[in-house]
This record gives sequence, structure tokens and C-alpha cells, in this order.
Amino acid sequence: MQGKEIQELKNHIKGAFIGIAYGDAFGMPGEMWTPEIIHQKLGTVNEFRCGHRDNSISAKLKRGEVTDDTINSLLVLEMLCANHGKVDAAIFIEKLDEWIRTSNKSAAVVGPSTAKAIELIRSGVPMEETGKNGTTNGGAMKILPVGLACGLRAKPELRELAEEVAKLCMPTHGTSSAISAACAIAAGGALAVYGEKNINSIIEFMQEAAVYGERYGYTWGGPSVAGRMKMGKYFADHYPETEALSAIYTYVGTGISSTESIPAAAALFYLAKGNPGKCARYAANIGGDTDTIGAMACGICGAYSGADAFDPEEVMLLENVNDISFGELTEKIMNAVRV
Repeated sequence: MQGKEIQELKNHIKGAFIGIAYGDAFGMPGEMWTPEIIHQKLGTVNEFRCGHRDNSISAKLKRGEVTDDTINSLLVLEMLCANHGKVDAAIFIEKLDEWIRTSNKSAAVVGPSTAKAIELIRSGVPMEETGKNGTTNGGAMKILPVGLACGLRAKPELRELAEEVAKLCMPTHGTSSAISAACAIAAGGALAVYGEKNINSIIEFMQEAAVYGERYGYTWGGPSVAGRMKMGKYFADHYPETEALSAIYTYVGTGISSTESIPAAAALFYLAKGNPGKCARYAANIGGDTDTIGAMACGICGAYSGADAFDPEEVMLLENVNDISFGELTEKIMNAVRV
């Protein structure tokens, strides 16, 4: 690979990591509120805000501060670095457990499936069983680094990608619906960073990955992730922007279920045509699990559009508030995968 190609690849990897934090922090203030309450208490969210005093989840968070969506994604990156770019769920769980024990924000932001699984693991239940009831979006919210690693190695292939995703999901989100959803998000990041420029091709690959992912984990009845992704795309294709967002909220859903927030994130990525700033504003105002939807959707947007699509001052804010370097994160994953 030539030097120019390496720099372009780094730009898209860096964009993915910026996008995760960007969408997370942008959506954080109104997390789990309805769009009506967001509008009432925050107006239209068009910039980074601190957590609102009336929001029990975000109240203590600073402007530009990230939540567990970004933190878990960085723990996944650390796991990949410790295991030559491949998934080792035991390493991840060890890092996650340590963060939960030591972080002053974990109690407010850790999701129900993750909290229950960690409790079971601490009590001695095998990791192969602890995620059998995990249906929420905690598997998908942290999965993008796995997708990026797959896209860095070669053109993404469904079986390899799904097996890596399933290994990471099993301890906390080991149901077919959660793994299907995580496969969709990983696939979007993988194909975008690989260099696919056709938005429709990325969405179609995400849908294929969601269907493929259903064969893994504990079978769980419920709506189809791929089916709801198609519904969200239909709204984006046929409705004016405001009506499309309302329809995604009402019919696709934006709650913590993996069958809602992941199809919603895919729809926002598609509606924004890969523009991370536009996508973050959609996510922050749509209602529901705004920060998680923002992290997933904007992470894929960043992988698609690259780091140059972000305002440098906003990137600096994210780095300073959260004590992270997106350049260092980029080098870490590239070294782990040995690009």
C-alpha cells in the first residue's frame, strides 16, 4: 500500500473514532427523552451541550463529554490491541469490569443487559451463558472497532465479520437479535473504511449482515433488524426530512432495544448521506436513545466521510474534555491489524 493510500485510510479510521465520540456527546443531553421534551427543555440541539439537570442520565456530564458508548468502544480497541486485531471476549470483559468498578460515571450509564451479565460473570456463571437474555443495543454500540479491523484487513466478508461480532457479543448480548444488530453496525463501518463510496451499497451490506447475524447466539423472537432497516430507508427515500425523522421515531423506534436503535441509526446515516454533522443533529433531536444512536450512526458517517468532515475546533473540544487523542487511536488499531 502506497503512502498516499495509507494516509487516506488513516483519515477514514480517524473519522470513525471521531464520529463515535461526536455523535455520543452530541446526543448525550437529551438521552431517553421524547422529541417533545427535548424541544421543550433544550430547544433544537445544534451544538454540543452539557447534560441537562432534569435528565437523570446526563445531568452531571460536561459539554462534549462522552458516555459508555464511546468508553466501551475504546475498551474494544484496547482488546484488539492486546490480541493482534482479533476479538477475545475474556480480555474485553476484564477491561469492562475494571471500568465499571472504578468509574464514577458507570452507575448512571451502563445498560441493563451489560449490568446483569457482569453480575452473573462475577458470580461464576460461564460467559457463554451470561448474555442469553441480552437484547438491548449494548452489543452494537461498541462494535465499530471490530468492523474497522475487518475493513482494514481486506474487503469485508460476512462470515468472518459475523464470527468476530458474535464472539464479542456473547457474554453480554448473546441473543440472535442483538448479534444481528451488531453485525449491521460493524458491516457499515467495515465497508465504509474499506472505501465504498455508494451509500446504497453500504446500507444493503448492513442489511445482509443483519440477516446473516441472526444465525448466531440464543434465538430470540421479535422484529427483524434488517426489516426495520428497510422501513427506515423507505421513509428516508420517500418522505421530506422532518416527516422522515418523525416516522423513524414512531415506526422504526429509537429505544434501547437492538431491533429499534440500530435500524434507526442506519436510517440516519442514510438520510444524512454520510455527513456526520447533519447525522449528529438528527440523532440528538430525534428522541429515545439519542447518544447511542448518534455514536453508531456518526461512527459510520466518520468512516465514510473521513476526519476532514469534522470541525477541527469541535474535535479539539472532544479530545480535551475526554482526554483522548483520535490520532493515537488511529495508530493503535492500524498497528494492531498491522496495516
